[in-house]
Amino acid sequence: DIVDNQRAMPLGDDSATVTYRPSKAPAPPSQRETPQPIQQPGTRGPRGRGRILLFGALLVILLGGGTVFALALLQKNGTTSNPGANASGQVLFFDGANGTGATDALRITINGLSAAASGSHYNAWLVNEAAEKSISLGTLTASGETFSVNFAGNGSNGQPGKNLLGEGNVVEITLEQGNVTLPTGRVILAATFPPKAFVHIKHLLFAFPTTPGNIGLLVGLVNQTDLLNAQALVLQNVTANHNAAAVQCVAQSIIDIAEGQQGSNFKQLTALCSSSSATGDGFGILGTNGYASTAAAHASLAATQIDSTDTIRQHAGEVEIGTTNITGWVTTIDQDALKLLNTPNDSAAVQEIVTLSAHAYHGVDANGNGQIDPVKGEEGATTAYLRGQLMATLALTPQP
Repeated sequence: DIVDNQRAMPLGDDSATVTYRPSKAPAPPSQRETPQPIQQPGTRGPRGRGRILLFGALLVILLGGGTVFALALLQKNGTTSNPGANASGQVLFFDGANGTGATDALRITINGLSAAASGSHYNAWLVNEAAEKSISLGTLTASGETFSVNFAGNGSNGQPGKNLLGEGNVVEITLEQGNVTLPTGRVILAATFPPKAFVHIKHLLFAFPTTPGNIGLLVGLVNQTDLLNAQALVLQNVTANHNAAAVQCVAQSIIDIAEGQQGSNFKQLTALCSSSSATGDGFGILGTNGYASTAAAHASLAATQIDSTDTIRQHAGEVEIGTTNITGWVTTIDQDALKLLNTPNDSAAVQEIVTLSAHAYHGVDANGNGQIDPVKGEEGATTAYLRGQLMATLALTPQP
């Protein structure tokens, strides 16, 4: 007997539901067909699984081959390969030819950078991400295996250029074609100032809110120790002329420069002193709020930020050594100048002021090795300022 069963089975569904509607009485057990197992949802029979595995293997092979081909094609066109993948570089900041205290120049040096393809070149940029502005630093040139560019600043007519530390927060090296005024090509290498530490580096070299003219703390320190040194030479001259009144005028000028307006011995110079004496900017070198101690504090703050680097920490420590030296020397100068107010013929005090003011500004080669090192007893304001600029050094790294 043939059992007339109607099965409703949706096409393409391996977990089909079977519905029976018998039209005749069921056949005896001996005459029934052996039922075939019904597939459970989500499963496939051995034969179907084999076909799927075969199909999957073929798909992987095809996709893999296509990927290899695509990568080869992209590499041929220079799309995925990075010519700076093995490169490293450094950005050093310094003063241009038109003045001290500007930090308006820099030098970029890169090693391990592949030569640019024909028709292309590498350009350097200082980028201000917040203002969406860029300063072109020039095209890199190759010398052996080293690429470099010098940016001399954008000053003119004897005036320094803009302080670069206030103009941007990222240095980029891009691969460009033709003459470009903005970075449009691929970024090959880049360096970003660590934002938390950078705040205090800018306080040292760019601007500080409470200084006269908002000048940087190390800039002010250099300016005032320079002025102090100049007044010491004036003091030497008026002492040689045995002009006691002029000695007292210059001595008070030295006190005012050293202590600033907050100093206990500060006095405005009289009109009689104007011809032989100079007035400091009023901030002072000494004291808890003077240039030396405040610069040391912000060097320390830069070194202790969460994003500080080994470079920042090293040179911040050197800045602090310099400010400690200067504080010691200028304190002695201040005491000698107070003596001269009462005994203007004290030649020993005059000579000590002349010697120590030169130390405070220039530094001194105390160990006789032919250079002024950032160590106790040697480093002065100019050396401390240079160490502050080294705190701003950036390391260029490859970009994906």
